[in-house]
Amino acid sequence: MDCKDGSMTDGSGTEEDNVSDRVAVVLDVRNIVCGQSQEYSNTAMDFGKLLQDVLEGRRCVLSVAVDGVFYDERGRDASRLFHDELRRSGFRVDLVEATNGCGKQEGADVEIALTAYDYAGRCDVVELITGDGDFSVLVRRLQQRGVSVNVTSLYGSLSDRLGRSADRVRIMDRMPLVRMGAETPGAE
Repeated sequence: MDCKDGSMTDGSGTEEDNVSDRVAVVLDVRNIVCGQSQEYSNTAMDFGKLLQDVLEGRRCVLSVAVDGVFYDERGRDASRLFHDELRRSGFRVDLVEATNGCGKQEGADVEIALTAYDYAGRCDVVELITGDGDFSVLVRRLQQRGVSVNVTSLYGSLSDRLGRSADRVRIMDRMPLVRMGAETPGAE
């Protein structure tokens, strides 16, 4: 559904979807993970299901998760278990080294934008999984190159500016791929 009129979808496919589309999926890890931890702290996200649902049966030319990285006292990626889970879920993981000494993802947004822009000539659709309004400029540039840009985000993390610029918006809170409400074991 076209969100330029302010509408949003629940993540299910529409008649506009074309299964022959070549799709590049770019996940802004910190934006989604931080939004999830703030809004749904007692939940776990199935990133493999997220990728599958965003692709909607279309041909994937890229699935990349971009994250900032900082190292523990042994020189290892402090989030390596999480990054391994993303890899098992079907994402290539691109890590941008934190340069400020405290793990802030400086440079990750630039990596996301450059990756999406580089793939514009090889895909029909870019699926951005983020709510960061800074990417509205990227969305417009990709659209100028003839690429459709869809955004998938948590409702509370979605920038109005990004939502207005996207061709389609999916709200993860409404998607059946992830049950966001905390469930108590044994509760009926």
